[in-house]
Amino acid sequence: MGAGDGDDSATASGSTLGYALLSLLTRGPATGYQLSSQVKAPLGHFWTAKHSQIYPELARLAAAGWVSAVEQAGPGPRAKKTYEITPDGLAALRAWLVVPPVAQPRSEITLKAYAANSGDPAAMAALYGQLAERAERMLAEYEQDAARMREAGMDHPAHPRFGNYAVLLMGIESQRTVRSWAAWLAASLHGGERIPYGGPSGARDNGY
Repeated sequence: MGAGDGDDSATASGSTLGYALLSLLTRGPATGYQLSSQVKAPLGHFWTAKHSQIYPELARLAAAGWVSAVEQAGPGPRAKKTYEITPDGLAALRAWLVVPPVAQPRSEITLKAYAANSGDPAAMAALYGQLAERAERMLAEYEQDAARMREAGMDHPAHPRFGNYAVLLMGIESQRTVRSWAAWLAASLHGGERIPYGGPSGARDNGY
C-alpha cells in the first residue's frame, strides 16, 4: 500500500494512509468524499493526505479485506460507495497501534530554516514572521475547538471522540511551538544579532 503524504512509513501489510483511513472508519461508515474531508480535520492537525490518494488506498484496503463497500446510487452518473471497517481491518489496526513509529514527518519549513543563511535575511525574516502569525491564528482556532470539546465531555477517555480531543491537544502544542520558534527565528534574522530563545512566551516578546 502507498504511504501517506505526511509520512512515508509503512509496514509490510499496510501504510500510514491505510491505517489513518481505518482509524476514521472506526467512527462509523463513510464515503470516500467524507473520508477526504475528515483527513483535513481532525487528522489535519498533524497529518494530511491528498484527495487523489484516498480512493486508490480504499481500493487496496477493500482488496485486503480490511474494509467493505456498499454501492448506492449517487447524485451523478457514478455510484456512491460507503465504506465500513471489517473485523480483519479492526484487528490489523489494533496490531498497528501498538507498534512504535519508525519514520519522522517531513517539514519543508524546517528544511528552509536549515539553509536560512543562504537566503535574503529580510525576506527570510518576513517568511518566518508570517509563519508565526499564522500559527497564532491557528492556535486561537484550536483552543476554541478544544473548549467546545471539553463542554461536550470529549476530554473524558470513555468518550467515543476522546481521540479527536487528544489529537487537537497535540495540534495546540505544535502551534505553540511553531509560533515561538518562528517568531524567534524571524526576530534573529531581522535584527541580525543573537537573541536568546525564550520558549512559548518568548515569541511575542521578540515582536513577532
